[in-house]
Amino acid sequence: MSSLVNPTGWQANKVAAHDKTVFYGEYKCTGPGSHTAKRVPFTQDIDENEASRFLSLGYIQGSSWLLPPPGFKV
Repeated sequence: MSSLVNPTGWQANKVAAHDKTVFYGEYKCTGPGSHTAKRVPFTQDIDENEASRFLSLGYIQGSSWLLPPPGFKV
C-alpha cells in the first residue's frame, strides 16, 4: 500500500453507526501505507482461507454480470 493510504483504513464519514456493520479485513498488507497499528479497532487480519472468499467472482456473483477479459491476438 502506498503512503497515500489513510492509516486508519476506514472512515465512516462521522456516522458511528456504520462502524457496527462494516467488515474490514486485511490480508498480507505491506508497504509504506500499511501502518496496521493505526487501523480502526475493528480491523481484522485475515488468513489465506478467509481472503480467498473475497478473491473469486463467486463473492459478487460476477459470472452473471461481468464480461470476460478481452483477448489479444499475438
